Amino acid sequence: MTHPENLQLLVNEDNPTTAVTVVEEKFKQLDLQGMGLKPADFQEVMTAHKELAEINHNAVAEYGKNIATKTSTYTDELLNLVQNKDLDATGQKLNQVVQVAQQLNTSSILNKSKNSGFLGGLLNKFKGAKQSFDQHFNTTKEQIDALVKEIESSQNGLKARVDTLDRMFNSVQDEYKQLGVYVAAGKLKQQDIQQEIAGLTALEQDQNTTQKIYDLNHLANNLEKRVSDLQVLQQSAMQTLPMIRIIQSNNLMLVDKFYAIKNITLPAWKNQISLAISLQEQKNSVQLANTIDDATNDLLKRNADLLHQNSVDTAKANQRSVIDIETLEHVQNTLIKTVNDVIVIQKEGMQKRDEATIRLRALQDNLNHLVLETSSNGSKSS
Repeated sequence: MTHPENLQLLVNEDNPTTAVTVVEEKFKQLDLQGMGLKPADFQEVMTAHKELAEINHNAVAEYGKNIATKTSTYTDELLNLVQNKDLDATGQKLNQVVQVAQQLNTSSILNKSKNSGFLGGLLNKFKGAKQSFDQHFNTTKEQIDALVKEIESSQNGLKARVDTLDRMFNSVQDEYKQLGVYVAAGKLKQQDIQQEIAGLTALEQDQNTTQKIYDLNHLANNLEKRVSDLQVLQQSAMQTLPMIRIIQSNNLMLVDKFYAIKNITLPAWKNQISLAISLQEQKNSVQLANTIDDATNDLLKRNADLLHQNSVDTAKANQRSVIDIETLEHVQNTLIKTVNDVIVIQKEGMQKRDEATIRLRALQDNLNHLVLETSSNGSKSS
């Protein structure tokens, strides 16, 4: 008597259109949303399904390996972006800008004389002091302009990384879908194997049939584990997507910060320094001594306050890490826990498979013994 499932197989072989319809219905019954797929992805799944047409241990072991390799590549590239040292170099350049501005405010005629006093030194050495101040101003301006160019180079690097991360984001999205395609194809193949096992079980049992059932069960177990691995990789790809967006957001915030430093902070410093030159020219008159003294002190205070505020803000921005240490600790602890959990699960899996092997052997022995007894009883009856 033909088993109903085997009859379905025969119908499918006689009518390929019916076979495709049956497979497509099985595909639609899968958790497509959880795999990131849609019913329209059926043909892609069938293409991946062909890789398991000749089912064997090597085919199962190599199934989806190319996509797993891409996942590792994206992870390494993302890690390199996170560990990039250009931000540290940019922070050092910002510190140099602060130091250059501080040197101008504390050098030449702005530096209080220990012997003659601040106002006396300016009045007695006005011409030489003005020349010295102009020289310091020009040198400082050149240094700041050179540092700004280096900061702009860092900006361009950050913006380029944003584009790189966009491409990576799209690639990871594609990979996420491809992993879903392979998972779906693997699940359909699992159903095929189970159907084949059911068909063999319905036949009259002999040593050859029993061995085929055993081999198919072993392949089904390996394929189930491989599909499970691909599902884990798909989940990892999903977690990578928000990580990419967070890094992009941090880069864009840094780019905006550097624009503010270049277009607001540094011009403010240059304006204040330029005003200092005009203040020095007023010191050629004794009548303006008190006014010059008040204006100079007021300028120094305002420059000092502005310098302090900008220095503090710049230092805070430079010292802030892209990723907090608590986050790194959490990631490392989670990674260690993951590795330990995986090792435990692998050991449990090995133990369960060993136990299953022993139980399968016992079932096989019992089955063979029953076949022998049946054969022996049949011979006696004859």
